[in-house]
This record gives sequence, structure tokens and C-alpha cells, in this order.
Amino acid sequence: MPDSTNSTKTGHKPNNTPDARQEYTGDRPISVEFVREKWNADFPFTIAAPSFVLPAGVGENSLFLADYFPEIALLFFEADACLAYTDDDLPPALADLDCSWHVHMPLDLDWNEGLDPVWRKIDGLVDKAAFLAPRGHVLHPPTAPDMLLPLAARLRDKGVDPALFLIENIRGYSLTPIWEEIAEGGFSTCLDIGHILAYDQFDILDLPGLWPTVRMLHVYGGEKRMQHHPLPRLDKAGRKLLRTLLAQAPDATVTLEVFNEKGLFQSLDQLGQWLASWRDEK
Repeated sequence: MPDSTNSTKTGHKPNNTPDARQEYTGDRPISVEFVREKWNADFPFTIAAPSFVLPAGVGENSLFLADYFPEIALLFFEADACLAYTDDDLPPALADLDCSWHVHMPLDLDWNEGLDPVWRKIDGLVDKAAFLAPRGHVLHPPTAPDMLLPLAARLRDKGVDPALFLIENIRGYSLTPIWEEIAEGGFSTCLDIGHILAYDQFDILDLPGLWPTVRMLHVYGGEKRMQHHPLPRLDKAGRKLLRTLLAQAPDATVTLEVFNEKGLFQSLDQLGQWLASWRDEK
């Protein structure tokens, strides 16, 4: 996914004046452009933020985040609740924000019920988000076998390229056992750094033909008890893996999957610092 410019809309005033390279404490919001200039960092990729970092709804979060990030990940984590969203939850004016979008599909899809009921929810949510023209849809792997190829057929019938659906590695479900289905179905992939580290899924990195399919990276400081830590908490092994992922998939969107305001902006600043230091090592 190509890079896009940072948003600066009337009504909010992002702090875009680079300070000296002091340690960032997370005491104020900062923009991607601020971090780029502060660290003289090269961001060849789009950086996205999740649509839940404030204790508020999607609309409030999006209005806030669009001033600092060029892309927002619209989190549809609970299928039925999100299908019931109205214009109050997803205001039509969100389409006017100066940012791009992608969607994270629900965590609670019950694949054991069969494809039809799951498809009805996916289909409805694709339509629900269509007004934002999302650039992709992240999907957790089916927990029942032989679902991806029929899903690809349903998507094509709907006029949706399966490549716009990014299959993510998660706890208990590496991409390795379903790799042939992913490739045959024409899907893309999303690699989650915390899941690779926490669940020893390094075998994913050796899948044949993987890297051209990687359109997104979920980046944060590691997972413990299902919680995502800010990026500064990523250990040495994690930093090495992050560097590998960014090198192998340089055009992939980087979603900072941290679900609180302070940790999100700390993660953004840390990413800029690391990118600058890695460049200087060359």
C-alpha cells in the first residue's frame, strides 16, 4: 500500500514543530510528519492507527486520529454490534477526512457454523464500510477447514478482489497450514509481529512466495495476556524481527496496533527513532 500524506485539518492543531531529539514521554499527541522531521526518518510506507485509542466511539476517535496519522484502521471487532452501527456510530462525514482507511474484520466470526452465516456478516460489513473506500480488510484465519477458497469465490461474485482481504496470523492459527489455500484463493497477508514472537510462528517467514503478498504489518511492543504493549517495550529479538519485516515488505502498511493514546504516540516516536538509527548503521 503506497504512502500518503499526513492530515492537518481545521479544528485541531497538531504539534508539528520538531524539537531536539529528546526522549518522548507520550505527554502530547504527535503526528507522523512531526516524527519524520524530528528523527529525519524515512517512512516509505503508510503508518496507520487503530480506531480505538480514546474511550469514545469510532467517530470521535477518527476525528482525533486523522490529524496525526495518514490512515485509520476501522475496527469491526464484534460482528453483530458493528452491523448495527448507524450514522451516529459511523458518521458520513468520516469520508471527508484527509486520510485513507482499512478495515479489521470481526474477531468473533464463528466459522464452525458454516460459510453462509459468516459470509452474511462479512458481506454486510464490507457494505457498511464501503463509503470510506477502504484499501483492504484484515481477516483472521478461518477456524474451520476448507473455507478460504469458497470465500474467495463469494468475494469475486461480489466484485471484490480477494487480494483486498489480508489473512493475519493469530494465536493458534499460523498461516503455514493454510498457505496453499491463501495462495490459490488470491488473498494477501498481514503479519502480526507480536503473534510471531509470542507463539513461535517464525516458520511463516519461510513460506514460498510470502513477501509479495504482505500488504500490512501489525507492529507493537509484544503481546502478553492478549494485551499489546507500546513499541518501546519490544525486546532485542523483536527489534531484529521488525527490521526484517520492514526490509522484506517495504511497501506494506504499518499499523501501530496499540489501543491507548499514550502508548500509540510513544510507539510512533520509537519507530521513527529506530528507522533513523538503522539507516545510520548502513
